Amino acid sequence: MSTRLLVTDGANKNTLAVLRALGREHRIDVVSHQPRGLTLASYSRFCGRTIRVRTAASDLDAYAAELLGMLAGDKYAALIPVGLQSCLAVSRRKADFEKLTGVAIADWEPMQVAYDRDRAMRLAASTGVPIPRTYRLTDAGSLDAINAYPVVLKANHPRGDLVRYCNDRREIEWHYAEVVKQGGTGAIAQEYVRGFGCGFYGIYDHGTLAAHFMHRRIKEFPITGGPSAVAESCFDGRLFEYGRRLCDALRWHGPIMAEFKYDSLAGDYRLIEINPKLWGSLDLTIEAGVNVPGMLLELAQGKRVKSTGSYSYLKYRWVFPGELKVLLCDRSFSNLKSFFAPGRDVRTNIWMSDPCPTAFQMVNGLAQGGLAMVSARRRYPHGKIRA
Repeated sequence: MSTRLLVTDGANKNTLAVLRALGREHRIDVVSHQPRGLTLASYSRFCGRTIRVRTAASDLDAYAAELLGMLAGDKYAALIPVGLQSCLAVSRRKADFEKLTGVAIADWEPMQVAYDRDRAMRLAASTGVPIPRTYRLTDAGSLDAINAYPVVLKANHPRGDLVRYCNDRREIEWHYAEVVKQGGTGAIAQEYVRGFGCGFYGIYDHGTLAAHFMHRRIKEFPITGGPSAVAESCFDGRLFEYGRRLCDALRWHGPIMAEFKYDSLAGDYRLIEINPKLWGSLDLTIEAGVNVPGMLLELAQGKRVKSTGSYSYLKYRWVFPGELKVLLCDRSFSNLKSFFAPGRDVRTNIWMSDPCPTAFQMVNGLAQGGLAMVSARRRYPHGKIRA
């Protein structure tokens, strides 16, 4: 018998992945801050209703109250929060949500540690997980402590548009006031790590790792660093140990990602940040055999997670919009070749059985990629590292 589920963040590609994983067996309504026509998941044949949220996601209390009102008005078997602000809002009012539906979400205290970059780095250092050289910036005077460049300037509380690459003192002075003002929090600066991005992904059951996954980024957009456009599953014992040690220390419940970069100079991994939510590359995880949405539903219903403990090694392309935007911004021969001749047995987010989201993503990729072609700021939103 199918059950009714409520899933947040309908504009996100990982929300579409949740619908495609669960939609054949369950009826799913989607919450979105965007109008229905701009909500990716609304185009899926697995989407029931699209419910627009009127409160700002950044207003956690108001957002939580609106979600609670939806759950009080309709009977849902489970809520699956997807984006960061949704996870924060639900975690903050976890007890109230659990009175109305099933939900797999971490408690508020570990959630605050995980999403605050400064606290996350201090936790990593205390558990022996390597991090880049990190400077805690409390005021403009603390910039004096930075003695090596380039560095990556970040607001303590994650927002993708509040990351800046700074090659010297002049650039960090220019960007520091902007990042602190827009972020509304303190900031950190970290040495720039040269190497590839990768991640440890976990599903935790009340502090115990129930399932895991790892991947390596091949292409990302923005091309200076961002969500995966092409990635491949992988396994590395050292990365697994770092990720597990860090997430175990949080006594986590639900989904979590520890984002690393492999430092090619040091020959080791460095923690970049913790993402206490469902990761953007969820399609790859599911395709590799780890049914994360199904596991979250089991946790939300008070069941034990059924996991094989293994997964397949494969490459995955988010052709639209991600890889298309990479190609429009970097029309090199290697990008052209890999886009039009990617090789055999490569999986993609193009579903012939659910075609409308692909059409929407193609239009989105052409529009955003076209704008990035003619705008250096869109092409390099974080700035550029000088060689």
